[in-house]
Parts: sequence; C-alpha cells; structure tokens
Amino acid sequence: MDHRLVAPFLVLLGLLLSPPPAAAAAGEEEPLIRQVVGGADPLDNDLELDSQFLGFVQRFGKTYRDAEEHAHRLSVFKANLRRARRHQLLDPSAEHGVTKFSDLTPAEFRRTFLGLKTTRRSFLREMAGSAHDAPVLPTDGLPEDFDWRDHGAVGPVKNQVSPDSLAVLSPDLASAPDPC
Repeated sequence: MDHRLVAPFLVLLGLLLSPPPAAAAAGEEEPLIRQVVGGADPLDNDLELDSQFLGFVQRFGKTYRDAEEHAHRLSVFKANLRRARRHQLLDPSAEHGVTKFSDLTPAEFRRTFLGLKTTRRSFLREMAGSAHDAPVLPTDGLPEDFDWRDHGAVGPVKNQVSPDSLAVLSPDLASAPDPC
C-alpha cells in the first residue's frame, strides 16, 4: 500500500471509531448543523419569516404608520403563518398560505370584513330595526290571481335526471328508459 494514502486513511478511521460528542449521543443535533442541512421547519426560522413578511409587504403594497405598527403586523403575520401551517397539516388537500389579510388578527378580519355593512345597518334601522323584520307592504289593488308563468318569470319543468345520477341511486334505474 502506498504510504501517502495511509495517513488520510488513519484519520478517517479515527473519526469513524471515535466516540460521539455529548449532544449527538443524546440524539440532539447542533442548531447550526440543522439550519445548514435543512429538515427544520422554515416557520421556526425568524430570518425566513422576516423575509416572507418583506415579500408580503411588497406584493400587497402594505404600509404601516411606524416601526411599532410594523413590528406588531410582523408578529401577527408570523402567528397567522403558524396557524396556516397547523391547518395545512390537518387537511393536506386544502391550500393554506399568505393572503392580503395575513397581517390581520382574526378579530380585526371579522370586524372589518364580516357581518353587515354600516350603511346596511342604518337602512335596516330606518325600515324596522332588525334584519329579521320585513317591512309590511300595501296589498290593495293586487289581482286575485297571478301566474308567474304568464309573465315569463318561470320556465317549463325540465328533466334534471341523467343516467349517471341514476346509477348512483340504483344500478336498475340506470338501465331504465328515459321517462320523458
């Protein structure tokens, strides 16, 4: 054997046979190795989340009053991404991720985008007070009989049954002749 290969071979053999460090023996990876090698969740890495937030701000044209609001929206963004990750794990067929609402808390989103609009509420207050109360309309002068078909508002009855839907119900029905 060539003596130039003996030294590297002995070093390699020594590394393979040396006892593992305490952290590796306990089954833990060093954080630097985990970051470089991968396998860690990118949402656990603050630098990755900061980068995603900057992309979010640019993509959706977000602006914040000051550094304090920027920091608050960043923390909300991080929490929302973590929530999206949990939901994605619960239903892998769904698609969860960053939207233009990712810097809003659930309460802010509900308050801003859900429920009745203020103008609608004021309209209801004027009419009767509640969305469940319909205004009473005058009924004098209405005809005794009124057929919507005569006015083109209702079309004829159509056969909405297809052979495919019958096969789901019963194989016998799928082979039956079309009744219409």
